[in-house]
Amino acid sequence: MAPNTVVAPRASFLAAACVVLLVLGGLAPAAEAQGECVPQLNRLLACRAYLVPGAADPSPECCSALGSITRDCACSTMGIINSLPTRCNMGQLNCAA
Repeated sequence: MAPNTVVAPRASFLAAACVVLLVLGGLAPAAEAQGECVPQLNRLLACRAYLVPGAADPSPECCSALGSITRDCACSTMGIINSLPTRCNMGQLNCAA
């Protein structure tokens, strides 16, 4: 596994966020994101069945896909996802509340 990969504790949130990004049309900015990040995120489609309440534990294929996402790709993706509510003229989501 590469030294700058995402680890399991944030697995379900990151997987959900990345799949949402894919569904919204791959809004990845910059050449790095499109060159390296999109193929990484595409592998997360293996996780889509595990993103609903009550779903079984993720498959080894899903966990492998999640583990292969670089930190840069994950952070870029999270930044895009965090910016979407504002860009869609919606209020920010506060999951801590």
